[in-house]
Amino acid sequence: MHFVINMANEKITRLLVEQNPSWKAPFKIGYKDRSIYPSIKRLLKEPQIISLCGLRRVGKTTIMKKLMEELLYKNAPDSMLYFSFDDFAQTELFPVLDAFGELHGKEPKFLFFDEIQKVPNWAEKVKLLYDSGKYKIVVSGSESLFLRKGSRESLAGRIYEFEVKGLSFREYLGFVGMSDMAKKPVLYAAELKAALEKYILCGGFPELIGKQDHSLASQHVKSSIIEKVIFVDLPRLYPIENPSQLQSIFEIVSENPGMMVDFTSLSRELGISRQTLSKYFECLESAHLIVKLYNFSKNRITSEKKLRKFYPSFPPALLWGSPDKARLGKLMETVCVLCSGAKFFWRDEHKNEVDIVLSAGGKLTPIEVKYRASPQKSSGLAQFCRKYKCSHALVVTEDTRGKKADFAEITYLPVYEFLLQLG
Repeated sequence: MHFVINMANEKITRLLVEQNPSWKAPFKIGYKDRSIYPSIKRLLKEPQIISLCGLRRVGKTTIMKKLMEELLYKNAPDSMLYFSFDDFAQTELFPVLDAFGELHGKEPKFLFFDEIQKVPNWAEKVKLLYDSGKYKIVVSGSESLFLRKGSRESLAGRIYEFEVKGLSFREYLGFVGMSDMAKKPVLYAAELKAALEKYILCGGFPELIGKQDHSLASQHVKSSIIEKVIFVDLPRLYPIENPSQLQSIFEIVSENPGMMVDFTSLSRELGISRQTLSKYFECLESAHLIVKLYNFSKNRITSEKKLRKFYPSFPPALLWGSPDKARLGKLMETVCVLCSGAKFFWRDEHKNEVDIVLSAGGKLTPIEVKYRASPQKSSGLAQFCRKYKCSHALVVTEDTRGKKADFAEITYLPVYEFLLQLG
Protein backbone atom coordinates (compact mmCIF):
# COMPACT_ATOMS: atom_id res chain seq x y z
CA MET A 1 0.00 0.00 0.00
CA HIS A 2 2.86 2.35 0.81
CA PHE A 3 4.25 1.76 -2.69
CA VAL A 4 0.88 2.65 -4.28
CA ILE A 5 0.67 5.89 -2.30
CA ASN A 6 4.19 6.88 -3.35
CA MET A 7 3.38 6.12 -6.98
CA ALA A 8 0.27 8.34 -6.76
CA ASN A 9 2.26 11.18 -5.19
CA GLU A 10 4.94 10.75 -7.82
CA LYS A 11 2.35 11.15 -10.56
CA ILE A 12 0.98 14.32 -8.93
CA THR A 13 4.50 15.74 -8.70
CA ARG A 14 5.21 14.95 -12.35
CA LEU A 15 1.94 16.56 -13.45
CA LEU A 16 2.61 19.65 -11.35
CA VAL A 17 5.96 20.14 -13.04
CA GLU A 18 4.43 19.61 -16.49
CA GLN A 19 1.51 21.96 -15.82
CA ASN A 20 3.61 24.77 -14.32
CA PRO A 21 6.32 25.63 -16.90
CA SER A 22 6.77 29.06 -15.29
CA TRP A 23 8.70 27.39 -12.44
CA LYS A 24 11.55 26.71 -14.87
CA ALA A 25 11.38 29.41 -17.54
CA PRO A 26 9.69 32.76 -18.32
CA PHE A 27 5.96 32.34 -18.81
CA LYS A 28 4.09 33.79 -21.78
CA ILE A 29 0.77 32.66 -23.23
CA GLY A 30 -0.86 33.41 -26.56
CA TYR A 31 -3.71 35.41 -25.07
CA LYS A 32 -6.15 37.53 -27.10
CA ASP A 33 -8.67 39.90 -25.55
CA ARG A 34 -11.87 38.54 -24.02
CA SER A 35 -14.53 41.03 -22.93
CA ILE A 36 -15.06 39.26 -19.59
CA TYR A 37 -11.39 39.44 -18.60
CA PRO A 38 -11.20 42.97 -17.08
CA SER A 39 -14.07 42.13 -14.69
CA ILE A 40 -12.25 39.01 -13.53
CA LYS A 41 -8.85 40.70 -13.28
CA ARG A 42 -10.24 43.40 -10.96
CA LEU A 43 -11.02 40.74 -8.39
CA LEU A 44 -7.47 39.42 -8.13
CA LYS A 45 -6.89 41.89 -5.29
CA GLU A 46 -9.98 40.76 -3.42
CA PRO A 47 -9.81 37.86 -0.95
CA GLN A 48 -12.81 35.98 -2.39
CA ILE A 49 -12.52 32.91 -4.58
CA ILE A 50 -12.93 33.47 -8.34
CA SER A 51 -14.83 30.75 -10.19
CA LEU A 52 -15.04 30.34 -13.96
CA CYS A 53 -17.59 27.99 -15.48
CA GLY A 54 -18.62 27.28 -19.04
CA LEU A 55 -18.69 24.72 -21.82
CA ARG A 56 -15.54 22.78 -22.59
CA ARG A 57 -13.03 24.48 -24.93
CA VAL A 58 -14.42 28.03 -24.67
CA GLY A 59 -11.22 29.44 -23.14
CA LYS A 60 -11.50 29.12 -19.33
CA THR A 61 -7.99 27.68 -18.95
CA THR A 62 -6.48 30.43 -21.12
CA ILE A 63 -8.12 33.05 -18.91
CA MET A 64 -6.75 31.33 -15.80
CA LYS A 65 -3.24 31.33 -17.27
CA LYS A 66 -3.57 34.97 -18.25
CA LEU A 67 -4.38 35.74 -14.60
CA MET A 68 -1.24 33.83 -13.62
CA GLU A 69 0.80 35.82 -16.15
CA GLU A 70 -0.64 39.01 -14.64
CA LEU A 71 0.43 37.95 -11.15
CA LEU A 72 3.95 37.06 -12.31
CA TYR A 73 4.73 40.74 -12.86
CA LYS A 74 4.87 41.23 -9.08
CA ASN A 75 5.13 37.70 -7.67
CA ALA A 76 7.68 34.90 -7.88
CA PRO A 77 6.86 31.90 -10.12
CA ASP A 78 7.01 29.57 -7.13
CA SER A 79 4.28 31.57 -5.37
CA MET A 80 1.58 30.00 -7.57
CA LEU A 81 0.25 26.56 -8.22
CA TYR A 82 -1.82 25.45 -11.23
CA PHE A 83 -3.35 21.98 -11.42
CA SER A 84 -5.90 20.52 -13.83
CA PHE A 85 -8.11 17.68 -12.57
CA ASP A 86 -9.55 17.04 -16.04
CA ASP A 87 -7.82 13.71 -16.59
CA PHE A 88 -6.92 13.10 -12.97
CA ALA A 89 -10.33 12.86 -11.32
CA GLN A 90 -10.78 11.73 -7.73
CA THR A 91 -7.46 13.32 -6.74
CA GLU A 92 -7.61 15.16 -3.44
CA LEU A 93 -6.55 18.79 -3.11
CA PHE A 94 -4.23 18.35 -0.16
CA PRO A 95 -1.82 15.85 -1.79
CA VAL A 96 -1.41 18.42 -4.59
CA LEU A 97 -0.43 21.04 -2.01
CA ASP A 98 1.89 18.54 -0.31
CA ALA A 99 3.61 17.82 -3.63
CA PHE A 100 4.09 21.57 -4.18
CA GLY A 101 5.68 21.80 -0.72
CA GLU A 102 8.08 18.98 -1.51
CA LEU A 103 9.13 20.71 -4.74
CA HIS A 104 9.56 24.23 -3.35
CA GLY A 105 9.95 23.87 0.39
CA LYS A 106 7.16 26.33 1.10
CA GLU A 107 3.44 26.96 0.53
CA PRO A 108 2.02 28.74 -2.53
CA LYS A 109 0.16 32.06 -2.31
CA PHE A 110 -2.04 31.57 -5.38
CA LEU A 111 -4.02 28.42 -6.20
CA PHE A 112 -5.45 27.75 -9.67
CA PHE A 113 -7.57 24.59 -9.84
CA ASP A 114 -8.93 23.64 -13.29
CA GLU A 115 -11.99 21.34 -13.62
CA ILE A 116 -12.42 21.46 -9.84
CA GLN A 117 -15.85 19.79 -9.94
CA LYS A 118 -14.10 16.45 -10.44
CA VAL A 119 -12.71 16.57 -6.89
CA PRO A 120 -15.08 14.80 -4.46
CA ASN A 121 -16.76 17.36 -2.16
CA TRP A 122 -14.64 20.08 -3.69
CA ALA A 123 -16.58 23.01 -2.16
CA GLU A 124 -15.96 21.93 1.43
CA LYS A 125 -12.25 21.44 0.76
CA VAL A 126 -11.83 24.75 -1.04
CA LYS A 127 -13.69 26.41 1.83
CA LEU A 128 -11.09 25.04 4.27
CA LEU A 129 -8.29 26.46 2.15
CA TYR A 130 -10.04 29.82 1.84
CA ASP A 131 -10.80 30.04 5.56
CA SER A 132 -7.11 29.49 6.36
CA GLY A 133 -6.47 32.96 4.92
CA LYS A 134 -3.28 31.77 3.21
CA TYR A 135 -4.32 31.68 -0.44
CA LYS A 136 -5.93 33.52 -3.31
CA ILE A 137 -7.96 30.84 -5.08
CA VAL A 138 -9.22 30.61 -8.68
CA VAL A 139 -11.26 27.57 -9.77
CA SER A 140 -12.91 26.50 -13.01
CA GLY A 141 -15.45 23.90 -14.10
CA SER A 142 -17.02 22.66 -17.31
CA GLU A 143 -20.34 22.10 -15.56
CA SER A 144 -22.13 24.50 -13.27
CA LEU A 145 -20.03 24.33 -10.13
CA PHE A 146 -22.89 24.26 -7.66
CA LEU A 147 -24.81 21.15 -8.68
CA ARG A 148 -24.40 19.31 -5.41
CA LYS A 149 -26.75 20.37 -2.66
CA GLY A 150 -25.05 22.54 -0.07
CA SER A 151 -22.07 23.60 -2.23
CA ARG A 152 -23.34 27.12 -2.82
CA GLU A 153 -24.34 27.54 0.80
CA SER A 154 -20.93 26.47 2.08
CA LEU A 155 -19.19 29.09 -0.08
CA ALA A 156 -21.75 31.89 0.34
CA GLY A 157 -19.95 35.23 0.57
CA ARG A 158 -16.64 33.61 -0.31
CA ILE A 159 -16.88 33.32 -4.10
CA TYR A 160 -17.42 35.38 -7.26
CA GLU A 161 -18.88 33.43 -10.18
CA PHE A 162 -18.29 34.11 -13.88
CA GLU A 163 -19.68 32.24 -16.87
CA VAL A 164 -17.20 32.11 -19.75
CA LYS A 165 -19.05 31.74 -23.05
CA GLY A 166 -17.95 31.09 -26.60
CA LEU A 167 -16.41 33.97 -28.51
CA SER A 168 -18.64 36.89 -29.37
CA PHE A 169 -18.44 38.19 -32.94
CA ARG A 170 -16.43 41.20 -31.78
CA GLU A 171 -14.00 38.93 -29.92
CA TYR A 172 -13.69 36.76 -33.02
CA LEU A 173 -12.76 39.81 -35.10
CA GLY A 174 -10.03 40.58 -32.57
CA PHE A 175 -8.71 37.02 -32.85
CA VAL A 176 -8.43 37.27 -36.65
CA GLY A 177 -7.01 40.82 -36.77
CA MET A 178 -10.16 42.59 -38.02
CA SER A 179 -10.99 44.75 -34.97
CA ASP A 180 -10.55 48.03 -36.85
CA MET A 181 -13.27 47.05 -39.33
CA ALA A 182 -15.76 46.85 -36.47
CA LYS A 183 -15.38 50.61 -36.00
CA LYS A 184 -16.79 51.29 -39.49
CA PRO A 185 -19.38 48.58 -40.17
CA VAL A 186 -21.00 50.38 -43.13
CA LEU A 187 -17.67 50.82 -44.91
CA TYR A 188 -16.62 47.22 -44.30
CA ALA A 189 -20.05 45.62 -44.75
CA ALA A 190 -18.90 42.99 -47.27
CA GLU A 191 -15.87 42.01 -45.21
CA LEU A 192 -17.87 41.77 -41.98
CA LYS A 193 -20.56 39.67 -43.62
CA ALA A 194 -17.92 37.23 -44.87
CA ALA A 195 -16.26 37.19 -41.44
CA LEU A 196 -19.63 36.40 -39.83
CA GLU A 197 -19.94 33.23 -41.91
CA LYS A 198 -16.50 32.08 -40.77
CA TYR A 199 -17.30 33.00 -37.16
CA ILE A 200 -20.41 30.84 -37.24
CA LEU A 201 -18.44 27.92 -38.69
CA CYS A 202 -15.97 27.99 -35.77
CA GLY A 203 -18.88 27.79 -33.33
CA GLY A 204 -17.29 30.38 -31.04
CA PHE A 205 -14.51 27.94 -30.09
CA PRO A 206 -11.12 29.71 -30.23
CA GLU A 207 -9.18 26.61 -31.28
CA LEU A 208 -11.36 26.12 -34.40
CA ILE A 209 -10.67 29.56 -35.87
CA GLY A 210 -9.20 29.19 -39.34
CA LYS A 211 -9.75 25.45 -39.57
CA GLN A 212 -10.36 24.67 -43.24
CA ASP A 213 -11.55 21.09 -42.93
CA HIS A 214 -15.18 21.37 -41.86
CA SER A 215 -15.64 17.64 -41.29
CA LEU A 216 -12.62 17.47 -38.95
CA ALA A 217 -13.85 20.51 -36.99
CA SER A 218 -17.29 18.92 -36.71
CA GLN A 219 -15.81 15.64 -35.48
CA HIS A 220 -13.71 17.52 -32.92
CA VAL A 221 -16.79 19.22 -31.48
CA LYS A 222 -18.72 15.95 -31.34
CA SER A 223 -15.98 13.84 -29.74
CA SER A 224 -14.02 16.33 -27.60
CA ILE A 225 -16.93 18.41 -26.38
CA ILE A 226 -20.41 16.93 -26.80
CA GLU A 227 -19.64 13.23 -26.26
CA LYS A 228 -17.14 13.91 -23.48
CA VAL A 229 -19.68 16.01 -21.60
CA ILE A 230 -22.56 13.57 -22.15
CA PHE A 231 -20.79 10.24 -21.67
CA VAL A 232 -18.02 11.17 -19.21
CA ASP A 233 -18.64 14.40 -17.30
CA LEU A 234 -22.37 14.30 -16.58
CA PRO A 235 -22.61 10.62 -15.48
CA ARG A 236 -20.03 11.44 -12.78
CA LEU A 237 -22.39 13.98 -11.28
CA TYR A 238 -25.86 12.60 -11.96
CA PRO A 239 -27.42 9.11 -11.72
CA ILE A 240 -27.97 8.92 -15.49
CA GLU A 241 -29.21 5.52 -16.57
CA ASN A 242 -28.90 6.01 -20.30
CA PRO A 243 -26.52 8.77 -21.51
CA SER A 244 -27.48 8.03 -25.12
CA GLN A 245 -30.90 9.55 -24.31
CA LEU A 246 -29.10 12.73 -23.29
CA GLN A 247 -27.34 12.69 -26.63
CA SER A 248 -30.66 12.24 -28.46
CA ILE A 249 -32.18 15.21 -26.63
CA PHE A 250 -29.19 17.40 -27.47
CA GLU A 251 -29.39 16.36 -31.12
CA ILE A 252 -33.10 17.23 -31.21
CA VAL A 253 -32.39 20.72 -29.81
CA SER A 254 -29.40 21.33 -32.10
CA GLU A 255 -31.43 20.23 -35.13
CA ASN A 256 -34.34 22.47 -34.09
CA PRO A 257 -32.90 25.56 -32.38
CA GLY A 258 -35.57 27.64 -30.72
CA MET A 259 -37.90 24.69 -30.31
CA MET A 260 -40.68 25.16 -27.80
CA VAL A 261 -40.67 22.08 -25.57
CA ASP A 262 -43.78 20.40 -24.23
CA PHE A 263 -42.24 17.90 -21.80
CA THR A 264 -45.37 15.73 -21.64
CA SER A 265 -45.57 15.31 -25.40
CA LEU A 266 -41.82 14.86 -25.96
CA SER A 267 -41.51 12.32 -23.15
CA ARG A 268 -44.15 10.17 -24.87
CA GLU A 269 -42.30 10.43 -28.19
CA LEU A 270 -38.98 9.42 -26.61
CA GLY A 271 -40.48 6.71 -24.41
CA ILE A 272 -39.17 8.10 -21.12
CA SER A 273 -40.97 9.59 -18.14
CA ARG A 274 -41.70 13.30 -18.02
CA GLN A 275 -39.69 13.57 -14.78
CA THR A 276 -36.64 11.92 -16.38
CA LEU A 277 -36.91 14.12 -19.47
CA SER A 278 -37.07 17.25 -17.33
CA LYS A 279 -34.02 16.08 -15.37
CA TYR A 280 -32.10 15.42 -18.60
CA PHE A 281 -32.81 18.93 -19.88
CA GLU A 282 -31.52 20.29 -16.56
CA CYS A 283 -28.36 18.18 -16.97
CA LEU A 284 -27.68 19.53 -20.46
CA GLU A 285 -28.31 23.08 -19.28
CA SER A 286 -26.01 22.72 -16.26
CA ALA A 287 -23.28 21.40 -18.57
CA HIS A 288 -23.70 24.49 -20.80
CA LEU A 289 -24.73 22.44 -23.83
CA ILE A 290 -28.16 24.09 -24.15
CA VAL A 291 -29.69 27.40 -23.11
CA LYS A 292 -33.26 28.11 -22.07
CA LEU A 293 -35.54 31.06 -22.81
CA TYR A 294 -38.72 31.82 -20.87
CA ASN A 295 -41.90 33.17 -22.45
CA PHE A 296 -41.88 36.78 -21.26
CA SER A 297 -44.43 38.05 -18.78
CA LYS A 298 -44.19 40.81 -16.21
CA ASN A 299 -45.40 38.17 -13.78
CA ARG A 300 -42.48 35.83 -13.02
CA ILE A 301 -44.79 32.99 -11.96
CA THR A 302 -46.65 33.20 -15.27
CA SER A 303 -43.35 32.98 -17.19
CA GLU A 304 -42.32 29.91 -15.22
CA LYS A 305 -45.57 28.11 -16.07
CA LYS A 306 -45.42 28.64 -19.84
CA LEU A 307 -43.58 26.47 -22.37
CA ARG A 308 -39.92 27.34 -22.81
CA LYS A 309 -37.63 27.53 -25.81
CA PHE A 310 -34.29 25.77 -26.02
CA TYR A 311 -31.22 26.43 -28.16
CA PRO A 312 -27.83 24.73 -28.43
CA SER A 313 -25.19 26.77 -26.59
CA PHE A 314 -23.13 27.30 -29.73
CA PRO A 315 -24.11 27.95 -33.38
CA PRO A 316 -24.86 24.45 -34.72
CA ALA A 317 -23.46 25.08 -38.22
CA LEU A 318 -20.62 22.71 -37.29
CA LEU A 319 -23.18 19.93 -36.90
CA TRP A 320 -25.41 20.77 -39.87
CA GLY A 321 -23.18 20.90 -42.90
CA SER A 322 -24.34 23.51 -45.42
CA PRO A 323 -27.72 24.90 -44.28
CA ASP A 324 -30.33 26.02 -46.80
CA LYS A 325 -31.78 29.54 -46.68
CA ALA A 326 -34.57 28.60 -44.25
CA ARG A 327 -32.19 26.93 -41.81
CA LEU A 328 -29.72 29.79 -42.21
CA GLY A 329 -32.38 32.03 -40.69
CA LYS A 330 -32.63 29.73 -37.66
CA LEU A 331 -28.86 29.70 -37.41
CA MET A 332 -28.72 33.50 -37.33
CA GLU A 333 -31.51 33.56 -34.75
CA THR A 334 -29.44 31.21 -32.57
CA VAL A 335 -26.36 33.42 -32.88
CA CYS A 336 -28.40 36.50 -31.89
CA VAL A 337 -29.93 34.70 -28.90
CA LEU A 338 -26.54 33.47 -27.66
CA CYS A 339 -24.61 36.70 -28.18
CA SER A 340 -27.35 38.87 -26.63
CA GLY A 341 -27.53 36.69 -23.52
CA ALA A 342 -31.30 36.65 -23.98
CA LYS A 343 -33.47 35.11 -21.25
CA PHE A 344 -36.88 35.71 -22.84
CA PHE A 345 -38.87 35.34 -26.03
CA TRP A 346 -42.61 36.11 -26.31
CA ARG A 347 -45.59 34.26 -27.73
CA ASP A 348 -49.27 34.86 -27.06
CA GLU A 349 -52.30 32.59 -27.36
CA HIS A 350 -52.79 33.72 -30.99
CA LYS A 351 -49.22 32.61 -31.86
CA ASN A 352 -47.96 36.15 -32.30
CA GLU A 353 -44.28 35.80 -31.50
CA VAL A 354 -41.09 37.80 -30.84
CA ASP A 355 -37.75 35.99 -31.05
CA ILE A 356 -35.94 37.91 -28.29
CA VAL A 357 -37.06 40.20 -25.48
CA LEU A 358 -34.27 42.07 -23.72
CA SER A 359 -34.99 43.71 -20.38
CA ALA A 360 -32.58 46.22 -18.87
CA GLY A 361 -33.24 48.95 -16.34
CA GLY A 362 -36.98 48.47 -16.66
CA LYS A 363 -36.83 49.02 -20.43
CA LEU A 364 -38.04 46.29 -22.80
CA THR A 365 -36.57 45.82 -26.27
CA PRO A 366 -38.36 43.33 -28.53
CA ILE A 367 -36.20 41.89 -31.34
CA GLU A 368 -37.14 39.90 -34.42
CA VAL A 369 -34.49 38.12 -36.51
CA LYS A 370 -35.49 38.29 -40.19
CA TYR A 371 -32.47 37.07 -42.12
CA ARG A 372 -33.64 37.98 -45.59
CA ALA A 373 -33.05 40.74 -48.12
CA SER A 374 -36.49 42.36 -47.67
CA PRO A 375 -37.81 41.64 -44.15
CA GLN A 376 -41.59 41.65 -43.91
CA LYS A 377 -43.61 43.44 -41.26
CA SER A 378 -43.82 41.52 -38.00
CA SER A 379 -47.25 41.16 -36.40
CA GLY A 380 -45.54 39.77 -33.30
CA LEU A 381 -43.54 42.96 -32.78
CA ALA A 382 -46.66 45.06 -33.27
CA GLN A 383 -48.69 43.08 -30.73
CA PHE A 384 -45.86 43.07 -28.18
CA CYS A 385 -45.24 46.81 -28.47
CA ARG A 386 -48.94 47.56 -28.03
CA LYS A 387 -49.32 45.19 -25.09
CA TYR A 388 -46.26 46.45 -23.21
CA LYS A 389 -46.23 50.03 -24.54
CA CYS A 390 -42.78 49.77 -26.11
CA SER A 391 -41.64 52.79 -28.09
CA HIS A 392 -38.76 51.03 -29.81
CA ALA A 393 -38.31 47.67 -31.55
CA LEU A 394 -35.48 46.07 -33.50
CA VAL A 395 -35.44 43.91 -36.62
CA VAL A 396 -32.19 42.06 -37.37
CA THR A 397 -31.73 41.57 -41.10
CA GLU A 398 -29.36 40.19 -43.70
CA ASP A 399 -28.41 43.57 -45.22
CA THR A 400 -31.23 46.07 -44.60
CA ARG A 401 -30.37 49.08 -42.46
CA GLY A 402 -32.55 52.03 -41.44
CA LYS A 403 -35.41 53.29 -39.26
CA LYS A 404 -39.16 53.30 -39.73
CA ALA A 405 -41.95 54.87 -37.70
CA ASP A 406 -44.93 52.53 -37.31
CA PHE A 407 -46.53 51.09 -34.16
CA ALA A 408 -43.14 52.03 -32.64
CA GLU A 409 -39.81 53.31 -33.89
CA ILE A 410 -38.39 50.25 -35.66
CA THR A 411 -34.65 50.01 -36.25
CA TYR A 412 -33.41 47.66 -38.98
CA LEU A 413 -29.84 46.39 -38.58
CA PRO A 414 -27.78 43.82 -40.48
CA VAL A 415 -26.98 40.90 -38.22
CA TYR A 416 -23.22 41.58 -38.14
CA GLU A 417 -23.88 45.17 -37.02
CA PHE A 418 -26.34 44.02 -34.34
CA LEU A 419 -23.75 41.57 -32.98
CA LEU A 420 -21.12 44.30 -32.85
CA GLN A 421 -23.44 46.53 -30.82
CA LEU A 422 -23.71 43.77 -28.22
CA GLY A 423 -19.97 43.98 -27.52
